[in-house]
Amino acid sequence: MQEENKVNLNVRALSLISHKLKTPLSIINGYSEAILSQAGKEKFSPFTSKALEEINKQGKRMSQLVDKLFAFNKVSSADGAALERKPVALKPLIKECAAQAIALNEDAAPEPVPQEDSSVRRGTFVEIDCPEGLSITANEDMLRLGVQELLTNSIKFNNKMEKIIKVQCANHGGSVSLSVRDYGVGIRPQDVNRIFEPFYQVDDSFTGQVNGWGLGLSMLKQILDLHGGSISVVSDRGLGSIFTINFPTL
Repeated sequence: MQEENKVNLNVRALSLISHKLKTPLSIINGYSEAILSQAGKEKFSPFTSKALEEINKQGKRMSQLVDKLFAFNKVSSADGAALERKPVALKPLIKECAAQAIALNEDAAPEPVPQEDSSVRRGTFVEIDCPEGLSITANEDMLRLGVQELLTNSIKFNNKMEKIIKVQCANHGGSVSLSVRDYGVGIRPQDVNRIFEPFYQVDDSFTGQVNGWGLGLSMLKQILDLHGGSISVVSDRGLGSIFTINFPTL
């Protein structure tokens, strides 16, 4: 109970902070975009141009973090019984989420491959194996948020030049599964049971990065709980992970 109260206090505090940050961040992003749009007309020094680009990049990153707090707060306070639900086609939703997840991770893309390694394919590739017409009954906004978080997480913790993410859906009669496989750093055994905890982040010495709040997978778990679903993970260190979510067929 004490730990739960601590988490709730953290959520409320960060929610308040996010409200305070939203307006100044909008101003920073707006002005930096406006100045950058003048780059072709004004003569900026290389340092000034680079500084403006970095300000704009970090401003957008902070805005994404603030948006994540808003989303987490919304999910945490939702009532599963009161959620508006409807049949949602999975394949088009996954395609949309994949495009958004790739775009969100573009800023963290690896450095260009050296000339001698030019045969190496670079970029993020999401392969989707999902039957046409397969759908589940869910709140579409929350389902989209959950799938995007899962795909974003799989891309983010992949340290390879060529990031391959495989998504597979299946109808099991009483339930529908959606699995996401990556070939990234994997998850250490001691972290597997904790990655769905709010604010928990794996040590950056293992993952190489900890950008974010540590809320994405926790939010996904809450979304599944609201829908009576579940999630499991199988991971091999250095070989990648497979996350599988299951939704009941209503």
